[in-house]
Amino acid sequence: MKNFYVPNRFKGRTGYQIFVDRYFRAGPQITNMEGRRLKDWNSPIPDWRPDADGVYRNEYFYGGNLQGIIQKLDFIKRIGFDLIYLSPISQTHTNHHYDVEDQLIIDPYIGTWEDFSKLCDEAHKRDILICVDLVFNHMGARSKAFQEAIHGNSNYAKWFEWNSKGNPIYWYGFTDMPQCNKLNPEYQEYTFEVARKYVMNGADGIRLDLGEILPIEFLRNFREYVKKLNEEVLIVNEMWDLDTKREVSQLDGTQADSVMNYPLGDAILRWVRWRNDLHINYTLEELAKYPDQSRDVLWNFLDSHDVPRAITMLVGEGMLQNPYSGRIWDIEAPWRTPYGFDTYNFRRWERNYEEIDMEEGIKKLKLASLIQYLMKGTPIVFYGTEAGLSGYKDPFNRKPYMWQNINYELLNHYQTIGQMRKTFKEVFATGEQEVSINPETMKIVRYHNGKKIVGWINACDYEVRVNDIDTGGSEVININNCSGKILNPYGAVVYFY
Repeated sequence: MKNFYVPNRFKGRTGYQIFVDRYFRAGPQITNMEGRRLKDWNSPIPDWRPDADGVYRNEYFYGGNLQGIIQKLDFIKRIGFDLIYLSPISQTHTNHHYDVEDQLIIDPYIGTWEDFSKLCDEAHKRDILICVDLVFNHMGARSKAFQEAIHGNSNYAKWFEWNSKGNPIYWYGFTDMPQCNKLNPEYQEYTFEVARKYVMNGADGIRLDLGEILPIEFLRNFREYVKKLNEEVLIVNEMWDLDTKREVSQLDGTQADSVMNYPLGDAILRWVRWRNDLHINYTLEELAKYPDQSRDVLWNFLDSHDVPRAITMLVGEGMLQNPYSGRIWDIEAPWRTPYGFDTYNFRRWERNYEEIDMEEGIKKLKLASLIQYLMKGTPIVFYGTEAGLSGYKDPFNRKPYMWQNINYELLNHYQTIGQMRKTFKEVFATGEQEVSINPETMKIVRYHNGKKIVGWINACDYEVRVNDIDTGGSEVININNCSGKILNPYGAVVYFY
């Protein structure tokens, strides 16, 4: 379906992904819960070692909550974000909440439905939209539904997938996440009820965890239900590769409005770090095949809760330079053994290489984020990246926001490029895009209704002369004091015409 409706209110926005437990806490003191341990917010290194019995349980918390996000809305708005994507907030025994137990219940450490409704109301007053992360591929093994299923409740048993021996099928073999039968009508009704609960309490968008592997029939039924509730709700599927490589596109107007655009982030990071122009040119050619209405609201990430921090990928050890070996963040190969994955030694390696060249990283992150903000779609920034948070994969990419140690050079940069998107929102919302890239420089042109934004970026550690820089427009951005037709090392300029 070439023409389908995507909510216009999402076009031209700038997004902010918040891992709720790690952002900010406000309100009453936390009440201790059995099986949970609260860490000191000012102890930034997460618990990367296993428990005494060798199991990684993720049952330590920092205590970020919905009231904390409400308190920081003005800060979020000031940095230029007008869309917030929340990590899951339902009650589970882990800090990440992807092992969902019941998505109709909000975790007591995170808040209440009253808190969620207030967050949406306060966000809307500031023209900020709220998107939630819903998990329907699997449930937590401790969920009431799964416990009923394994103890003989045939109704709940139909909610889950079982192998030929009658044993539960677990997602990727994780025995705390049994897979759900997404085609079971009763289970689908439950997912509809969850969606309704969030939408009726103010949610503006839904990100579907593992959306790329959910059955087409489920996605179509779910989208149809949600759009009947409110056609202005955006539905975004998690997707790690290009939609053009799928047998059946998920951007056909019946399954999702948009997807998480990890391939673009990978290509941007590789160009800024290694000047791989062939890789990013190929990626942009494939993305140009997406429906225009989906491209306008593509979620463009540099980093997220599932990959290392952007600044670490730009200067850290171990990243993959060769696109044929995987994405830049696919760094686990040395720890894969015939006996399984060596989690402990991988995490120990991550901890040992925690320190990075921040000065070099900041230079490169300024360029990568500018490209991210200029490209067609919705840039999504992982909380704290704008303030200098670094780290490899889980758990090091999920540190608490260091409110007492913000890198203001980066924060001011993000505020500047955020203001650019706000000032020229009409161009960024639906404007056409032309990009030319070589191993040294990139030129990005966005234009709409006679208005044009043009950015030139230099990924080199030496100055480059670019003859087609037209200084006749209004200067919007200037990184590293570029002048005339000269782009200084790691420099960039953006003009409006």
